[in-house]
Amino acid sequence: MVRSRLHVTKKTPLAARGLVTAEHHLGADVGAQILARGGNAVDAAVATAFAMTVVEPFMSTIAGAGTMLIHLAKRDETVVLDFNGNAPLRAHETMYRLIGGIATHALFAWPQVEDDANVFGHRSVAVPGSVKGLALALERYGTMTLADAIAPAVKLAREGVEADWYLSLMHAKYLEELLAFPESARVYLRNGRFVHRPPALDPGDRATFPDLARSLELIGRDGPDAFYRGAIADAIVDEMSRGGGLIGKEDLAAYEVRVLPPLRGKYRGLDVAFSPGATGGITALEILNILGQYPSDRAGWNTVEGLDHRGRAARRAFLDRFEEIGDPQFVKVDWERLASAAYAKEVVAGFKRGGASRARRSESRRAEDCTTHVCAVDRQRNMVALTHTAVSLFGSRVVARDTGILLNNGMIWFDPEPGKANSIAPGKRGMVNMVPALAFRRGEPYLTVGAPGGRKIVSAIPQVIANVADGTGTLQQAIEAPRVHDEGGQLEVDDRVGDAALEALRKRGHDVLPRHETYSTLRFSRPIGIRVTPKGLEAGLDALGAAAAAGR
Repeated sequence: MVRSRLHVTKKTPLAARGLVTAEHHLGADVGAQILARGGNAVDAAVATAFAMTVVEPFMSTIAGAGTMLIHLAKRDETVVLDFNGNAPLRAHETMYRLIGGIATHALFAWPQVEDDANVFGHRSVAVPGSVKGLALALERYGTMTLADAIAPAVKLAREGVEADWYLSLMHAKYLEELLAFPESARVYLRNGRFVHRPPALDPGDRATFPDLARSLELIGRDGPDAFYRGAIADAIVDEMSRGGGLIGKEDLAAYEVRVLPPLRGKYRGLDVAFSPGATGGITALEILNILGQYPSDRAGWNTVEGLDHRGRAARRAFLDRFEEIGDPQFVKVDWERLASAAYAKEVVAGFKRGGASRARRSESRRAEDCTTHVCAVDRQRNMVALTHTAVSLFGSRVVARDTGILLNNGMIWFDPEPGKANSIAPGKRGMVNMVPALAFRRGEPYLTVGAPGGRKIVSAIPQVIANVADGTGTLQQAIEAPRVHDEGGQLEVDDRVGDAALEALRKRGHDVLPRHETYSTLRFSRPIGIRVTPKGLEAGLDALGAAAAAGR
């Protein structure tokens, strides 16, 4: 049978001086304007991240969490800022009642919690790190004041943004959930009840966020203390008291950003840098290490053998992830072993012997990750990869009264079952999916990349890096290429590989689940990146989403 097939791509001219990629054109424009004013890549990334909380309010929030990699070219220094959420001091590993079965609305196949209390509502909120993390990045590595970096976000929130199909669709999709929380409905819905209409023959509705504008302005004027010790802290604690949440003033006042050296590795001719600890970095590096055991022409997406190797690499790395990974300040993990090429060689030898993969919990869920990503490169070739999140779409669904600030649902990152590496403990950080990454070629800045998309981020980024290192195409082609994903259950495969490849993978023993990606789905995450070339800065963008690049 003959059928039409949609083919979508994006084209971006090379930029000579600086470039920003973001998951929405308004965010990318903010970053580009910062670069044009003389700001560096850190200034641009921070300003873009604040702006994205306005134009993509369901994906990130200033009461969220994030992971940021920064490379300073002149100092040849690479650093990681981990500003992910802590469990409140009153949290404990038995704080949720387990009711049997597997969660259907969680980002992981955790045991089911009564009333989904770890998924949404006041008890799902972790201590937020976004404001402190973004402010610290600016203070140590940027050149602008916090007030100047936050000003574009204030303007967007106050003057509003015209609703596009992306904003309208996401609000419509979660209309029922927003209506269940009156303050959230007031902030995000037209007249507190309706979805903002996108433009057609007539202009679209304008979504404004005046409460958020005031909160952002206060943070710009008074710094992080406004959020962690001042009026906003009081509002968050009051909101927690109203709904039975656990965050108190002591949690906010004690929050600290972790500034760390990167997790380093190699793949073919690239030196790669990921975030260390209980992020997606260690798992992404393990996938790359496994793929690196095969010749490049046997590790790509365009052969059945390459798809097979990619699926098996992801499966094994995820099985290790769920069994062993936890906050390094609370759990002893053999990080060196998991990150080593020697371990990857052992894994591949096991594949060749036909060794069986360990089983894990089966999954059947409707889960939507809520994350955004920003890449920035400036004239000096400083690079930033910043992943920022509210965790699930619309986070906890709770907005702190009169602040316009959406609260995260970071407690979903913990395994609610006691006795696990990733179980809850006071002050502990859960296992996050973020994989911001940087790569270097012959010691020089070469690539910044990352993505939204929940657990699929963890398998997507190493596949994109492998496409870049092993192929001869553009960064755009590397990002658009079909991907696979396997956590120990089914092998999810982009159906663009074709029926013959899908059948061949079944014959190789995979339980194949074909996946069709559309404008409204998030099957395999949506990476964006920037590559440094001799001719200029090259953007790579997910083609089906709202992602955009801007620079000069």
